Amino acid sequence: MAQRPKSDGPFPAEIVIGRNSFIDIGPPFNYYDLTFLRSDGNKTDVERVSLTPPADACYPRAEIELKHLKLDEPLSSLLEGTNPCTIPEKKLKAELKRRKQGSVFSGMNVSMQVQCGERPRVIRADILDRDIFEEHPNTPEYTAWSQALFEKLDKATGGGRWDKPIFPISNPAKTTAAPTESAALQAIADGKFDSLFGDAPDRPSVLYRLSHNLPRTPFIELTKSDPVHPATYIDPLFPPLAKMARVHGVVEFHLTIGADGSPRDISIDSGPKMLWQSVIDAAAKWKFSPGDAGKTVNGAVRFGLNCASEDKQK
Repeated sequence: MAQRPKSDGPFPAEIVIGRNSFIDIGPPFNYYDLTFLRSDGNKTDVERVSLTPPADACYPRAEIELKHLKLDEPLSSLLEGTNPCTIPEKKLKAELKRRKQGSVFSGMNVSMQVQCGERPRVIRADILDRDIFEEHPNTPEYTAWSQALFEKLDKATGGGRWDKPIFPISNPAKTTAAPTESAALQAIADGKFDSLFGDAPDRPSVLYRLSHNLPRTPFIELTKSDPVHPATYIDPLFPPLAKMARVHGVVEFHLTIGADGSPRDISIDSGPKMLWQSVIDAAAKWKFSPGDAGKTVNGAVRFGLNCASEDKQK
């Protein structure tokens, strides 16, 4: 790699970096983070806000995560001795042109905002899938510099988008509330950094507002148990794949009560097949009164997504 120009003057005291990571597997297909770097003598103060758009309109809640730490190296060291204010604009523009050379399915759009003397400057870089995944990528000089910086920051903050599962399965009930006490978050809410994300499909200010939507939790209820109800009832589990596929509905079944009150011969009569086994597994753990031994119970369990689109169908 060619020698990059070094700084003849002081390094900037603060840098804000916006990154839009995009992948061709989703939804969501786009992920966003803003990283704030502040000079703190021989250390660097790092604050990162990660924003993930809703996976679909069913649960219109964005996820937001805030991390704050100090690195035991000055900002100049973190930037490998290169002052962003000295990077030639002509070279940056030349590096951005390569995106037109071949298909791009995933990557990172990076915008670095820095104050250079009296004027603010935004440094753009496109880190493409070939830069991330090829064994010997022919990555241009300053794009490689941006990528190396993110590798350091991702390692320090616990990983970037490429280190997380492609298909995370989470329980909306366990989603934590968005953090509220941060000057950076307030600036994001006010839209001060929206312009760093160019033509990306989302804006951080909008995602911040969506992160405050109340989570909608899928539910399960026993809607029928005739002629008797179980004395001990356990809800079936909502299969994660069924939730992801938006499978819901009513599963009807029948069973026979054994001599000790345990269910026997549990059979499914109707309902979405992806939910059958969950009902069978749960019903096997129920207990009825031994006095009802020999009775046949006809039952139904409703699996609801508690989803905006599901509500409209009712």
